[in-house]
Amino acid sequence: MKFAEEDLLLYAVTDRSWLRGKTLYEQVERALQGGATFIQLREKELDEARFMEEAVEIQKLCRRYQVPFVINDNVDIALAMGADGVHVGQEDMEAGEVRRKLGPDKIIGVSAHSVEEALRAEACGADYLGVGAVFSTTSKSNVRELPYETLKAICQAVRIPVVAIGGIGKENIMQLEGSGICGVAVISAIFAQPDISAAARELLTLSEKVTGRVKIEGAVFDMDGTLLDTMPIWEHATESYLVGKGIEVEEKLSETLFTMSMKQGAAYVKEKYGVSESIEELVSATNAIVAEAYRSSAEAKPGVPEFLEKLKQRGVKMVVATSTDRVHAEAALKRTGIYDYFERIFTCTEVGEGKSKPDIYEAALAELGTNRAATWVFEDALYAIKTAKKAGFRTVGLYDETSRGEQEEIRRTADIYLKEIEGFPLGEKKEKLTGFSGM
Repeated sequence: MKFAEEDLLLYAVTDRSWLRGKTLYEQVERALQGGATFIQLREKELDEARFMEEAVEIQKLCRRYQVPFVINDNVDIALAMGADGVHVGQEDMEAGEVRRKLGPDKIIGVSAHSVEEALRAEACGADYLGVGAVFSTTSKSNVRELPYETLKAICQAVRIPVVAIGGIGKENIMQLEGSGICGVAVISAIFAQPDISAAARELLTLSEKVTGRVKIEGAVFDMDGTLLDTMPIWEHATESYLVGKGIEVEEKLSETLFTMSMKQGAAYVKEKYGVSESIEELVSATNAIVAEAYRSSAEAKPGVPEFLEKLKQRGVKMVVATSTDRVHAEAALKRTGIYDYFERIFTCTEVGEGKSKPDIYEAALAELGTNRAATWVFEDALYAIKTAKKAGFRTVGLYDETSRGEQEEIRRTADIYLKEIEGFPLGEKKEKLTGFSGM
């Protein structure tokens, strides 16, 4: 695995001051569940044996969540237990000496408080900088606030990523926008909070806004209305079938059927309108109408092929999760030329539940094998976005004309709201990536 800029978005530094009867392991796991993208183990009081034991256990946890793990200051512990790297301050071992001890493949972070210190650390082999304190902090004594202009100057002076640290919380993080940082390092803003996972999730979203990039390992795409401009096909298929049989339909039938799988919709129509056909026959009749439209007129929404190519180039794993039956989904995706981007297609019919339940997203996650907090669900329907978000996924709400009446609530609910998919904030990728072992 590679250490990239996106791994620095929410850099969590441990502190056992706020354990409140919990173990540090439990608190770190809650931070990871909320979306912490990098963990630094900071221990000043433990003896070497206990420190080593704790470091080994927390590193196993970080491996499971696929995030980098570094030790604060203690190079010998990091070397002995095979940590991904070390973070050192200006008073600790010099970065060049750390590099000589750890070798070329480990992560080295260095604290810096001036352009001169930043340039020296970069020249000595640092992979990233921790710069601050950007706000007043109680985590360290005798630390002066670093002016915003100095933070910005450091970001402009070096080629390696910069993480802001010191007194950062949800109430002031947006003041760092435009500085050039790649993420924020926090302690109490996560670990002192009553709900660590919720605090981490909120800070990650804010850090993404500040930096203009996200961490994305896996993507679950709805098809109709998200990848493809095919919602009008569905909006009128069942209605066309019923009207063709001389049945007068309710005014908002399409809205009622919108949240259902095909079998669920057929069962509703059979009961509501008393049609003689079986559920299977109703599904078949609707399928025939839809199939012809998918074969002849399905089109990708603007920017979709280009966006999928960008994700592929980044190594992001992708699947489709759709309420449409497989035969139609495959036909439409092949017609539009995007079928081969996806590792698998999941359908509500095969999973056995519509998107009012998270089953299809859980199946997709199991296939992807990615960190839930770095797996994004792309949807155009409010109810599906709510389901995915409640299940702990990051969510993108995409505009579609069919759900125009829900746009304001979609905007409030989704982590990111977009008119078109190409607006997703991938950011610019740094040339330098640092490899590390064990992942």
